[in-house]
Parts: sequence; C-alpha cells; structure tokens
Amino acid sequence: MDDDLLRRIAADFNGVPGTGARAERSASLVADTNKRIADAATALPFDSTPYAFPQWLAVLDTSRRSK
Repeated sequence: MDDDLLRRIAADFNGVPGTGARAERSASLVADTNKRIADAATALPFDSTPYAFPQWLAVLDTSRRSK
C-alpha cells in the first residue's frame, strides 16, 4: 500500500483536512504493534489447543531427561 492511498483512506474515514499527513506515522505505529504481537505469539511456550498442552509437557519432560 503506498503513502498516497493511505492518506486518502485516512482523510475519507476521518473527514478532517490534513488527516492524510498523519498516515505515514500511523503506518509505522501499526507495523511496530504487529511486530510486537508476532514476537509475543512466538514466545508463548505452547499454543492454546487442547492437544498442545500434553505435547508441550512431553517435550519439556524429554528436555529435562537429557540434561
């Protein structure tokens, strides 16, 4: 998505003159937020599915045995 399109979308949604000038700053904030969410999601020890917890425990147990 290019900057001009972001500016037009922001101006259309907000209906305020000059809002499009803030689109570039908003895009970087959104990118930073998305990166933080992705980093946090990959740092989770296991996913929330019902089958993942026992699998996670098995891996944890195996890693403790190998030490």
